[in-house]
Amino acid sequence: MKKLILSLFALSLLSSPLYAGELHKVMGKREGRTNHSFMYEEKDCKTCHQGSPKGPATETACIDCHGSYQEIAAATASQTPNPHDAPHWGADVPCTVCHSEHKSAKVLCNDCHQFAFPNFSK
Repeated sequence: MKKLILSLFALSLLSSPLYAGELHKVMGKREGRTNHSFMYEEKDCKTCHQGSPKGPATETACIDCHGSYQEIAAATASQTPNPHDAPHWGADVPCTVCHSEHKSAKVLCNDCHQFAFPNFSK
């Protein structure tokens, strides 16, 4: 059962870059995701970087816009497997481990697990 859950989690990560939005230039030289382009037009860095603009985005900022862990899991329930219904996600693994706004995604699962992610390059 553990292998099945880990396999499903790994497969879910293959689809993550497809929904993340491409990187494009925003606010000068800074890159950001196309799916968050409205933030750069209407808001400032403090929307996500609630402490310091040079520090990481806070989990609270993600939840403020996208909803609770349960709401996000429900909203992505049609995805098979559902990356937001994984055993590590939530309290153990914050949003910013998988979701990056200003740089390409990195396969962090491979720090502990050994999976092949041929399409995880964006």
